[in-house]
Amino acid sequence: MHTMRRVAMAAIATLALATTSHAMVEADSSFVKKGFSFGILPAISYDSDLGFQYGVLSNLYWYGDGSRFPAYDHSLYLECSRYPAGTMLCRAYYDSPRTLNRMSDGLRLTADVTWYRDLLTDFYGFNGRKAVYHEEWTDRDDSRYKSHAFYAHHRRMLRLMAGVRYDIPGSRAYAQLGVTAFNFDCGPIKRGELRRAAPDTPGLYDLYCQWGVIRPSEADGGTDVFIRLGAGIDTRDKEAFPTKGVWSEALFAFEPRAFTSNNSGFARVTLTHRQYVSIGSPDLVVAYRLTLQNRLGGRVAYYLLPHITTNTLTSATSQGLGGSKTMRGVLRNRIVADGVALANVELRWLFAHFTLLGQQWAIGTNVFGDFGITTQNYEVDKNGVPDDVRSDYFRNGNDKPHGSAGIGLKIHKDSNFIISADYGRAMCGDDGDNGFYVNLNYLF
Repeated sequence: MHTMRRVAMAAIATLALATTSHAMVEADSSFVKKGFSFGILPAISYDSDLGFQYGVLSNLYWYGDGSRFPAYDHSLYLECSRYPAGTMLCRAYYDSPRTLNRMSDGLRLTADVTWYRDLLTDFYGFNGRKAVYHEEWTDRDDSRYKSHAFYAHHRRMLRLMAGVRYDIPGSRAYAQLGVTAFNFDCGPIKRGELRRAAPDTPGLYDLYCQWGVIRPSEADGGTDVFIRLGAGIDTRDKEAFPTKGVWSEALFAFEPRAFTSNNSGFARVTLTHRQYVSIGSPDLVVAYRLTLQNRLGGRVAYYLLPHITTNTLTSATSQGLGGSKTMRGVLRNRIVADGVALANVELRWLFAHFTLLGQQWAIGTNVFGDFGITTQNYEVDKNGVPDDVRSDYFRNGNDKPHGSAGIGLKIHKDSNFIISADYGRAMCGDDGDNGFYVNLNYLF
């Protein structure tokens, strides 16, 4: 009910802005931002999976002489925030197409340091619908209730990430090289730290560890370092809100056995294609994204399965499928496997432009559909699962498509800083009910 109230308020605000947009001052098409620009804002957001977020964030931009506006020379994003249940995030993300120019033209540097403690990391098992989800087990009003935290465990993550992209002269193609280092500390939920007391009953993570579905060597997390190699083509006219062009890339991630504490190592490929098409006006755009990620060899630790390999982060995490960054309205991390496919399609409309307090603003909305499926199963050892409960947790057969649909509200500032609100509903009860998210940036 609370979520629906927030959605209704967002819809009313959208209609109010749309009906008053004609009275606003039209933005000056010659508007140019120069030098240094920054804003310090409260990090107030909402995620159906995590609750309300509060803290502080800032995005610092350096535009130089403004000749490249709305493109920037340097960007530094800083955030420190937490959620009422105790989940905490500290992050610094740097992006610059100019830092390495003294070495060679066309080099772009990105770097990220993120510390993330999640007291209730969603965990629904592996291989999509092959893992049975029981909503009634988390409903306090149902006689079959087990725990509201049954599908959760504790996780701390430290991520260090750096990448260099080289734009090939005379083309829109590029090559990229990067490295990502993770340290995960995983375990059962810490009941004493939760905002809402959880019954002292085993959750799915605990049972998987007890049955050997999660290997003992991985149960507590681990340290992993992998190298990213890739190539792509980027013909977008703008980065924050593209109105035309494509952005396609292939990324290969390699982790030698010596680079992981679990002595497994892996190789996998991630293919992503994004395209943007304006319909009669640059303010009305159809955008879609197709992603395929598959394991090529080795073994991926269970805690790394949700990670979608990327060279450019628009948010603190890159994982799914399910949740605010992949399938809005679907349970976070509902579809976890060795291979997954994702499709997102959006109709984006900027219906109001204006200049206020020396800043350029735009208001818009988006209608979207998100779809995903398992393409490569994660090997699950069920020998330790008692026969009398096996059907409660596992299904035979193949995974089936998952989907959601919804609507959003977008507020643009100076073309690059975008506040985003999205509401999505899952198309199948096996994937959850709905989700409401307030974050930064478009999904892709």
